[in-house]
Amino acid sequence: MSNFNTEIRKTILRIIHESHAAHTGTSLSAVEILIAVFKSMDLEKIKKHNNARDRIILSKGHGTAALYAVMYHFGLLTEDEINTYFKNGTVLAGHTSHHVPFVEHSTGALGHGLPVALGIALGLRSLKLGGRSFVVTGDGELHEGSNWEAIMLAGHMKMQNLCLLVDKNGLSQVGRVDECCTVDPLKEKFESFNFAAYEVDGHDDNKIQEIIQKTENSEKPVAIVCHTVKGKGISFMEHNNEWHYMGPQGEDYEKVVEELENASS
Repeated sequence: MSNFNTEIRKTILRIIHESHAAHTGTSLSAVEILIAVFKSMDLEKIKKHNNARDRIILSKGHGTAALYAVMYHFGLLTEDEINTYFKNGTVLAGHTSHHVPFVEHSTGALGHGLPVALGIALGLRSLKLGGRSFVVTGDGELHEGSNWEAIMLAGHMKMQNLCLLVDKNGLSQVGRVDECCTVDPLKEKFESFNFAAYEVDGHDDNKIQEIIQKTENSEKPVAIVCHTVKGKGISFMEHNNEWHYMGPQGEDYEKVVEELENASS
């Protein structure tokens, strides 16, 4: 991991620790996906609320600590704002909220982000504004049928300005995705719905960004299946679903700090 990525993980774990929040593992798996999207967007248009701006929706809204940490490190949130995460009176709640500056849509109820992102893409195209609509879902979230309705319609309408990124960490809140109800083979399924589909190491933000950039003029909607590790970056959290509902405290947080300091050196 680069030092930049490690610093973002430090922020995620610090704000979860300080606020006694949860959803640690799912936040850590999405870091590089979000970095790649934010590196690909025109942030000046976003800051100016230009109608032609790119949009991003984090449909797996429980991973919002990652979104807010990335926004902070890209200059879209201040230090004072990020430090209020999940605390009394804050707008930076435990699920993504549109009350936060530069957040397009509130999420948390799974399966809603992709249909909304499709509507945004349709609006941008209808008004000839340019801009892309990005949406990040989890693989467990794809159990929700509303996603497949949106995927079917996006492919039919050739919504070339829609880019779906799947955080495929293999775990949902109750266990392994493939044991509950497999969603594989994802790439082939997306292709059958007339998507330009790709698979990539979900912790290589440069590779993800490369795909985002090379599909900018795609004639089809784009789906990027990002193979990730839940809890990525912390040895005792990786592939450990206990950290879906926990945040690091006490000795666990001391270990987190030590591991991330070693990763930075």
